Amino acid sequence: MTSGANPGDDRHIQVRLDVPYGGGPQQNLCVDVYLPAGSDMHPALLCLHGGAWLRGSQRLYESWGRWLAQRGYAVVAVDYRLSSDSGPAWPGVWHDVCRSLDWLIANAKSLQVDAGRIAAVGDSAGAHMASMLSLDERTAPHIRAVAGVYGIYDLPDWWRLTQPPRRADNPVVRLMGKPYTEAKDDYENFSPLHRLQQLGSAPTARYLIVHGDQDRIVHHDQSGRFASALRDKGASVETLLIPGAGHHWFTWANDNPTRRRVNEEPNTTVAPELLRFLANI
Repeated sequence: MTSGANPGDDRHIQVRLDVPYGGGPQQNLCVDVYLPAGSDMHPALLCLHGGAWLRGSQRLYESWGRWLAQRGYAVVAVDYRLSSDSGPAWPGVWHDVCRSLDWLIANAKSLQVDAGRIAAVGDSAGAHMASMLSLDERTAPHIRAVAGVYGIYDLPDWWRLTQPPRRADNPVVRLMGKPYTEAKDDYENFSPLHRLQQLGSAPTARYLIVHGDQDRIVHHDQSGRFASALRDKGASVETLLIPGAGHHWFTWANDNPTRRRVNEEPNTTVAPELLRFLANI
């Protein structure tokens, strides 16, 4: 991988925004694609944004997409359906994420992607679904590595912690459509920690689990317990706990001052560790 390109320098990459991949009720959701220069086949990163399954879009990965493409990775940032007043996102959101992986594999040749070298990257709710890709029977064979940042890995636990009045938007019930007490099997089937505990063997993916120790939205205990469970299953897992870091900072948006570009802290701490981790996918 090369590392000489400057952040924001698009001369050495190709950017394709709003490419339909077939997700959503109307099959019109899109991915943003950031491709390296050159004729070689590149490893690919499927990037899933956070936002409590309520908000956000693939544009949140704009800074990382350009930066990683400059360093030789094909980046596919995914827009997926969100929860709304008219209905829950699940199970459709999971169908969208799986369809985005199918789209990447089907288009690997035209994107100059090595379909045998795919990693999933996600933050918060995106880390939840990136991890699910590595643990689901259908999708796991395609995922070589997962990088999860301040992720939600125990869905029933986060449901308990985000009940009103602690959090007014009740994100997990809005995701699933019912409380945990009424849909225990559905919650646990869509919970990375519970899915992991049901496996009979070690996951085949490698994991980098990143969290800030001052996160007031998703406590770093979520990452700690997931990493411990991965080790108990014999998985390859690395952890990075960032002192003083809270939530939201991993991805960038110009209308949210808590979000950061790749060349801003804490991302300047994470970036070299992420590159090292991804080097062998």
